[in-house]
Amino acid sequence: MEKHRNILVPYDFTPEAECALKHAVCIAEMGKGTVHMVHILDKKSQSKLKSNHKSEEDLRKDLARIAAEHCTENAQVLDLVKEGDIFHDISNAASELGADLIIFGTHGVRGMQHILGAFALKLVTSATLPVIIVQRRPIRANGYKKIVYPVDENPYSKQKAYAVADFAAEHNAEILLFPKKNHDEHFQNYTNGNLRYSEKVFEENGIPFTISENNKSGSFDRQVIEFAAAHDADLISIITQDSDDMDLGDIFVGSEDVHIINNDAEIPTLCINAVVSMKVGGLSGVTGT
Repeated sequence: MEKHRNILVPYDFTPEAECALKHAVCIAEMGKGTVHMVHILDKKSQSKLKSNHKSEEDLRKDLARIAAEHCTENAQVLDLVKEGDIFHDISNAASELGADLIIFGTHGVRGMQHILGAFALKLVTSATLPVIIVQRRPIRANGYKKIVYPVDENPYSKQKAYAVADFAAEHNAEILLFPKKNHDEHFQNYTNGNLRYSEKVFEENGIPFTISENNKSGSFDRQVIEFAAAHDADLISIITQDSDDMDLGDIFVGSEDVHIINNDAEIPTLCINAVVSMKVGGLSGVTGT
């Protein structure tokens, strides 16, 4: 498969952004790729500069210095400053730069996790390419070797299979399929269908995988996090959905995606944004079968 050669990292000088940068450099080295450090100069950033008695020129110099420090023989690191808003301009920058992956650091602050996770999720759903969200857990030298693949009744789930297969092939990884136990037979049939589809995709692509039996009830996101931590996973894969298709309350109160993104084990999350083909009577059609 084609390795990721053009990776975008939103960079705001925080430890989480630094962690994301190191993840990106490690992945870029596998394909002799380029990492683009993009700093969005918005009102918050400008206010921080002013309070630190620094100029925009100082910011650009700092960014260029950090980029140079992270360049390696097999990974080029470039810096870019753009004025605007992170939720709109990161996606635009990704298109302009021809990026094939975004790696974003989020602040897993106790008591604020679901709010900060919601902002991370908003960035994910504004993008049209895969996004890896990290906290402060460093990437291992050999990349992502164990990828947890939750399977539920979500009709968008099939879109995740090929993207995750690509990541698994790139990192010579094993996929750990973890199916949801549904009490409703109708939803269980959807989950079973998604599981069969995923198995087929991984078999066709020669990706090693295992399927774990799950007879537990309760919160599936917590089960996924516990399973990933118990198996020392390197990555959790999820399918995300544009916020227009979600209840705003779900984003800020208790979205399963937000909980997984901000998991206590700080396992990075690979987010594949669902492609919605149409909406009819409030229902979303999806690309793929």
